[in-house]
Amino acid sequence: MNGWRVTSRSRPGPRWVALVLALCWPRLSTAEPERQRYRIDVPRSRFVVNTETAGMSSMFGHDHKIQVGNYEGTVTVTPGAVESAALDLMIWADSLHAFEEEHEDISWEIDVALRDHVLHTRKFPKILFSSRSATAQKREDGSLDVTLTGELQLHGVRRRVTVPLRLQFQAGALRASGTLSLRQSDYKIPPFSFGGGTASIADRITLSFDIVAYQERQQAQERKDVR
Repeated sequence: MNGWRVTSRSRPGPRWVALVLALCWPRLSTAEPERQRYRIDVPRSRFVVNTETAGMSSMFGHDHKIQVGNYEGTVTVTPGAVESAALDLMIWADSLHAFEEEHEDISWEIDVALRDHVLHTRKFPKILFSSRSATAQKREDGSLDVTLTGELQLHGVRRRVTVPLRLQFQAGALRASGTLSLRQSDYKIPPFSFGGGTASIADRITLSFDIVAYQERQQAQERKDVR
């Protein structure tokens, strides 16, 4: 009988085995670990704006601290590749308020000025930051020096900023701390004066932060345990 003859003893040849491996290997080698998502725990985190004050009044002429009260954000990262980290942060501008003031009326005056004359929170209700790239260098203690580069949207102005921070990973959690210096004039924010004009805030301000974030499935498990 002419034609191909197939028997039960037929086995794939070496060429067929090589072809199957060649087709499967790229899929195996290019598989990437799933990105992990962490959500900022606001009660355990802190954002503080530090200002410098110029003025002759002994009552107003001291530095002031502005606390950020309402915000949310997420960090996503591929395990083992910190340079893949990305931060998305949203702050409600009207949640900024003065604290550690000796006089309550000073705090009230600063808060009103922040909302109505500095940040114009009705027109610009949100402050947004979204990172675009990251670099990282490991330290001897296991933490990492990370530099995030991204876009900050403040007072209707978008600018590229670089944020240096110290990053630590724990089981199902991360902690990031650092400082960021900004010029208000870069964001078209008018000079802030108070106390009847006897004091004013310097153009440069410093934002210090200490962020605690938990992996989302870890947060879900904590809520489940509470129930």
